Amino acid sequence: MTSTHRTVTRIVRILEMVARSGEDAVGLAALARELDAPKSSVHGFVRGLCAEGYLLEGEDGYVLGPGVAHVLGPAENSVVLLIEDVLAEISARTGETVTVAVRVGDSVVYVYSLPADYEVCYVPRLKVRRPLLPTSSGKLFFALSPKSGDSELFETYDAHTRNRLETELPQIRHTGIAHNRGETVSDVAAVAVGVFIDSALSAAITIAGPTTRTEEHLDHYGSVARGLLDRAGFGLATPTA
Repeated sequence: MTSTHRTVTRIVRILEMVARSGEDAVGLAALARELDAPKSSVHGFVRGLCAEGYLLEGEDGYVLGPGVAHVLGPAENSVVLLIEDVLAEISARTGETVTVAVRVGDSVVYVYSLPADYEVCYVPRLKVRRPLLPTSSGKLFFALSPKSGDSELFETYDAHTRNRLETELPQIRHTGIAHNRGETVSDVAAVAVGVFIDSALSAAITIAGPTTRTEEHLDHYGSVARGLLDRAGFGLATPTA
């Protein structure tokens, strides 16, 4: 067995063992025994898997991360299934492209989308990692659900992006709504709201379209989406002050 194949095999076995455990975390020692490898070697693998969003580390060990379901799994994952009625209603009320975004490691991934009613519209690429910033959903994750290491990640962005987010953070935390006005794609404007499950930010819903048609309606679209999520039990109960 070559060293490359050994590395792949060990990574696969780590993921399979954690998957078999379900919601029960698997400790580093148990993983090392399963692989018959030193803890130091196994720790390097799991750190990489955590960084990429395929594992999550807790006090008792490791569980599967969002990358497994959202990047490798079907579009109709559990979050989408829970909010599919809300998504349909947002789509009907706005007429624009409605997309579900999740955070996977240091990236944002669009996992599901409902098309706009218009021939000229925004069509997102699904299952592709993209930088968190300056996307509207990425701003929402930074503001409402910061992760360990976000301060270091924030410093990797250019000064304009950092300054813009720092200016917008208080409003995002107050309203639970984030905007992107042509920052990612010059002629596309978007607004994002959070999907909260058991008080944790699990995903973001974005409404996006051509700037000339949507920019003046972004606040209204955000309010519509937040209201529907609140009524369905997936809203942010009390926006951060």
